[in-house]
Amino acid sequence: MRNIIAIILTSMVLLTSCKGDRGPMGPVGPAGQDGNANVQSATIETRFSDWDWSDEALNWAIAFDWDAIDMDMVDYGALLVYLENPSSDVYAWHQLPLTMVITDSYSAILETSYYDYGFSIFWTNSDLQKHKDVLQSYYDQEPMMFKVVLIDATSYAAHPDCDYSDYNEVKATFNLE
Repeated sequence: MRNIIAIILTSMVLLTSCKGDRGPMGPVGPAGQDGNANVQSATIETRFSDWDWSDEALNWAIAFDWDAIDMDMVDYGALLVYLENPSSDVYAWHQLPLTMVITDSYSAILETSYYDYGFSIFWTNSDLQKHKDVLQSYYDQEPMMFKVVLIDATSYAAHPDCDYSDYNEVKATFNLE
C-alpha cells in the first residue's frame, strides 16, 4: 500500500513540476488574425411575394429557419438585422428596428424577433393597412436586401466599443465577408 501511495505522490510531483517548452510560436503555431468562428452572417434577398399578411397582427411577416440559432444564442447571443437602402443619394445599411417615413401621412416600422432555430422580420404600416399595391409594385421590381449577423455572447461582450448599429463597423470588427 505504501508503494502505491509513493508512486502516486511521485507522479503528482513530476506532473506538477514539468514545464513544457512551447517555443516562441506557442503550442500550435503563429498567432493568426482574430476570427469569427462564433459569428455568422448571411445576406437575404426578399421580394414582396415572399411576405405574408397577418389579419391578427395587422402586419407583413417573413420567417427564416437558421440552425445556428439555438437556445444558447437566444438566451445570451445577439441577432442583428440590417436593411439595405439602395438609394444612390444615401447608400447604407440600416439596423432594425427601423421606421421608414414613406410619405407625409404614411410610415412603416420594420422589426425582428428570433427564437430557437429561426427568426422573423415584421413590416407594420402606420395605419395598420395592407397597402398591397404600393408595396408589391415596388418590392417585386426591386428586392429588399437584408444583412443578418448572429453573434455569440462571448464575441459580443469582447467588443464593447463596437457600434453595432453600423453594419460596416460590425463587418470590420468580426472580419465578415
